[in-house]
Amino acid sequence: MKNLKRILCLALCLMLVLACVPAMAAGSVKIGVLVSDATSSEALAFRAYYTEYIAKAYDVEFIYSDELSDAAGEKSAIDNFIVSNCKAVISFSSFDRPAQIEQCDAAGIYYAVATGTLTDEQYEEYKDYEYYVGAIGPSMDIEFKAGYDMASYYIDQGMTKFGMFGGGVPYYVDMHIYRAAGMLTAMVEKGGEGANYKGADNAGAIIGQIYTDGNIETCTIGSLELAAYVGGYDFNDAWFGKLAQMVGTEGIQAILTVGSGVDVLGGFISGSGVKLATVDSFTPAMGEAMENGILDYVAGKFAASVGPIFAAVYNAVNGSPIRDNDGNALALGQGFWVATNSEQFKEFSAVDSSNTDPAYTKEILDQFAAPGVSYDDFAAFVARYSFDEIVGLKK
Repeated sequence: MKNLKRILCLALCLMLVLACVPAMAAGSVKIGVLVSDATSSEALAFRAYYTEYIAKAYDVEFIYSDELSDAAGEKSAIDNFIVSNCKAVISFSSFDRPAQIEQCDAAGIYYAVATGTLTDEQYEEYKDYEYYVGAIGPSMDIEFKAGYDMASYYIDQGMTKFGMFGGGVPYYVDMHIYRAAGMLTAMVEKGGEGANYKGADNAGAIIGQIYTDGNIETCTIGSLELAAYVGGYDFNDAWFGKLAQMVGTEGIQAILTVGSGVDVLGGFISGSGVKLATVDSFTPAMGEAMENGILDYVAGKFAASVGPIFAAVYNAVNGSPIRDNDGNALALGQGFWVATNSEQFKEFSAVDSSNTDPAYTKEILDQFAAPGVSYDDFAAFVARYSFDEIVGLKK
């Protein structure tokens, strides 16, 4: 009888203890992840941070979609997440973000955008949706600044003759247009009195001109010259010929690229003496290119940059979504790390590639993946994204 009483007492105590444990601690929470790129080194770095670090640190399970190629695929993937009992979706795919938001909201699961932003019009439409957590990534202003800073880096060294690779400009890829506009604006501002691009002499006018043309034209910009330009991703013999011709343009000193610089130009740059700058990521391929003198400048996203949006999603799933004073979802800008030599790249990469001590560790995220975090405090945290600032957070 005494043993039976002890057993019943222990059972009752156990039930009381379990009743006091938060639901999140009882087992893995599933989070769906939409991806339109599943194979690039950048995409794999983001995935490794989530699956090899965050999943273990927070006992969450990330369920990835296949590589998506259209809005129909996004819808089907979200349907699968819903059936799989996912509590949230983090999206790296942008074929139809409004449809993604509405589908998740109708299903009662949280939705967030990683490494990107909504347009101003989209944000106004969805900012007060109950299940829309928000977006963290490079805003168009940050994309513009990435291009501006890249061009300024070389102009300030005294270089005057440039080439440019415009990537998705002819397809009206916003981030590529804004990066290119930043480059041209730096040339206009630093090209001396009267400098302009096709008559445009300020950022707004230059952006508008690119959207009107769907193209960028070579020209003299005051004391500077845009001597060569290639856009698009044709990947045919004629296109590769244009790239080779750009590198061989007489007197050209640096080629500024809106992205994919090493992939499309690396083979032509080697041994040319032309400086190559790009927006990309801190991957082994980029590090090798920089060490071998092919790549001179990289503005890159870092793998753990997707840590803050996870923290925001984690809070929402736990019943504490982060909202501004008007009850609106997150809309926060987050920029790039810039490396201009191999030693600096290696320093950044050592942190970026770590699965044990990444840029955003659990100890850092725990300060914000918690109930009661204010919008202002979280926004200030996200804004401190430079390498030195993040290293400072660890001290």
